[in-house]
Amino acid sequence: MITKEIKCNTAEYTESLRLRSGVLRAPLGKELSNLDTFGEESQLHFGCFRDDQLKGCIVAKPTESKAQFKLRQMAVAASFQNKGAGKRLILDFELFLKKNGIKKVELSARELAVLFYEKLGYEVVGGFYLEQGIGHIKMQKII
Repeated sequence: MITKEIKCNTAEYTESLRLRSGVLRAPLGKELSNLDTFGEESQLHFGCFRDDQLKGCIVAKPTESKAQFKLRQMAVAASFQNKGAGKRLILDFELFLKKNGIKKVELSARELAVLFYEKLGYEVVGGFYLEQGIGHIKMQKII
């Protein structure tokens, strides 16, 4: 697995849109919308690849605090889930952020993903709420 930054308006970015739509929206009977991708040209896109094929991706944006990012979306291809690809993607993403002076990552985890993030050192910092019709919980990690 190779992880690297993905640039907007590239073939890799288009592939990440397909992956995000398939993993995050299709199970909810939805598609990735223009609202989901609004402003992404100024956000960080990171992907993990095997044999030049995208297997997982992250979209994150800086917050008002210059030393903090919000992980907006993360998707891993079904065939690579529960095989370490998501863990590798998150750890490499955090290392990239840390090298660039970022000290904290926040996210809104789907209820089913809370344990995954806790195992990676994220802590719950908010209560349960609904987004896109499913339960989420705010989490963060000092990196």
